[in-house]
Amino acid sequence: MSTFKRTAAGLLALALALGMAACGSGNDSNASDGGKTSTSDESSMPEKKLEESQQDIVNRLADDMTDVRELENNEIDWFSFYDINPTASADKEIGVDLALFQTKYNGKINYIQTTWETKFDDLAKLIMSGDSPDFIGADDMDVFPKGAIKNMIEPLDDYIDFDSPLWADMKEANDQFMYKGSHYVAVSRVDPSYIWIYNKNVIEDNGLEDPAELYYNGEWNWDKLSEMCIEFTDAESDKWAMDGWYYENALTESSGKPLVGMEDGKIVNNINAPELAKAQNMMYDLQKNEVVYPKHLHDWKVRGDVFGTGIASGETLFYPIGLWAIEDAPSVTAPYGDLSAGEVMFVPVPCAKDTDAMYVPSRIHGFCIAKNAKNPEGVAAWLDCTRYAETDAAAHQITLDQYKNDYGWTDEMLEMRDEIYTRAAEHPVFEFAQGVSSDLSNLTDGIIKGTMNPSETNTWTAIVAENEKALDYLIKEAQEQTEG
Repeated sequence: MSTFKRTAAGLLALALALGMAACGSGNDSNASDGGKTSTSDESSMPEKKLEESQQDIVNRLADDMTDVRELENNEIDWFSFYDINPTASADKEIGVDLALFQTKYNGKINYIQTTWETKFDDLAKLIMSGDSPDFIGADDMDVFPKGAIKNMIEPLDDYIDFDSPLWADMKEANDQFMYKGSHYVAVSRVDPSYIWIYNKNVIEDNGLEDPAELYYNGEWNWDKLSEMCIEFTDAESDKWAMDGWYYENALTESSGKPLVGMEDGKIVNNINAPELAKAQNMMYDLQKNEVVYPKHLHDWKVRGDVFGTGIASGETLFYPIGLWAIEDAPSVTAPYGDLSAGEVMFVPVPCAKDTDAMYVPSRIHGFCIAKNAKNPEGVAAWLDCTRYAETDAAAHQITLDQYKNDYGWTDEMLEMRDEIYTRAAEHPVFEFAQGVSSDLSNLTDGIIKGTMNPSETNTWTAIVAENEKALDYLIKEAQEQTEG
């Protein structure tokens, strides 16, 4: 299973949702016809609407919009393994951005389904056949720069003025996604990639300190994490401190350095950075204490083959994963516990005790216009709506109210969410390997996980010695393409 593989629950953009939300399991899709398959049972379900008071806010926002486009076509084709439209489950809410797009432009988003595994191949087939979709998502950090290099996405500058008041606050982030002088990703916001989820009852029952309290006291760090993991783990009782597919990436990036970064338009190899060595040596020590659920003994699957399993039951202490895992309906978040009862909480990924900043592994929430898109102006209108939803305080409150009233979030959770977003805006860490090439991401995946591979654990020194030249070669090859 790919380290970065998300369920469709993972990556559905709620309009202003400053995080990710879910819309069913994209992994259940078997589309092999270039992505031109849609789920008829989902599309037949009634679409969720905002409450009247919330729609009033959207109406006011629509009236106040100054960047308004004249559209000849108000329908745009969305290509992905998950649907933006909130029709995949009866308890999924509509986001503010989609509500605004519908209100202002009578807009409609048509879903063209693909799978996680085949999305780039399917997109290439559609482009070559002259049947391109209009836009794709960039949230997985796997589109740029390879989408631009391989001519699968279009420059955005003819449609969006990134210096305009609407987009100016995100200019610095958008400028990191430029290729040959043009923007290829419209970044609406910066998101934290991972959080550390736990169940408060389990923490208390095991006599452990509450990580949220530790965080606010400035004491949530790698040392404290290691202590808690070792104290909790009991292999004979099938109790493991961590589970999932993301803890290695999360801990590596919390060092403040990605393995593959972008600096001044150049792809950078950070494998010899002391920050990475410090993180990986800590991870190696954790693995020696065998604190992680042994997926290698269970057909390389997480406990129960469902994210979050073990948290509510007290068999797993921490679940490092994206915010999207709990920004969802109660039917999906149940493995973590009862959110409305205050059982579930989360904290940022811990950093080194002596770190100079609270580094947050981060990603973007953004979109790309597909090559030869039929309605790029319609996509631009949608992109503007995503920014308006982000910048309006009342619209933001709609999302918070949805989390609290519909998904059971507590005030404590909402406060921590804002806290993590603040830290992410201050000190984001972006890992670019996924967006360079599959060869590079496959290599870096093994490098990052090597010190915590339960079936074949290696020291960081040995990993660097074995992989440095190959990493240099692949980065040089990709860099030559971007400069060619």
